[in-house]
Amino acid sequence: MSILVIGANGGVGTHLASQLKQNSVDFTAGIRKEEQIADFENKDMKTLLIDVENDSIEEMADKMQGFEQVVFSVGSGGSTGADKTIIVDLDGAVKAVDASKQAGVEHFVMVSTWDSRREAFDTPDAQKIKPYTIAKHHADVYLRNSGLTHTIVHPGMLTDEGGSGKVDIDLYFDDIKNVARENVAGVIYEVVTKEENRGKELQVVDGSTDIADAVKNFKNK
Repeated sequence: MSILVIGANGGVGTHLASQLKQNSVDFTAGIRKEEQIADFENKDMKTLLIDVENDSIEEMADKMQGFEQVVFSVGSGGSTGADKTIIVDLDGAVKAVDASKQAGVEHFVMVSTWDSRREAFDTPDAQKIKPYTIAKHHADVYLRNSGLTHTIVHPGMLTDEGGSGKVDIDLYFDDIKNVARENVAGVIYEVVTKEENRGKELQVVDGSTDIADAVKNFKNK
């Protein structure tokens, strides 16, 4: 099993890399800047420079050769404008999907937004980040139609609280709730390390069920 975590230096990606390393899972940390390499190599983690904004599809496909799974945990960040959101969260995701297909990747995991349905564009929660929600909507639709085996994870309001190891999962909750980044990483860990968990789309919030059981028992409706 060989996994490429694109955005391994991000909030969720950092936790995922730590969990994979702790459990001796074969993975490579996909990072954007050379100055980030030392942080991962000091932890004995393999790294790969991959830039979803500036790399071409062909360049990304070359870098993805040999990977069975790709995790896309990349975001333009809350301080950037709508232009960067379109470049990174939409076009960057589309390029990663196309590159994965070219490289023969078997499973693509998308870390999305809480609700990327079109009807979510104008909800009170999404109004503040409407360009981001629109970008994620079209990226998710593209992935669903790509033919790739895929999993889409929709986190609640992300926090830096320590992960409890317990979550609630559903296709759509009525209201958004908080979720620790570490718990989101735990969900992705269960998806990439157990083949039977592939192919799901789910919302995840902090809750009361052990992560492994919550992911295993969730079935898309």
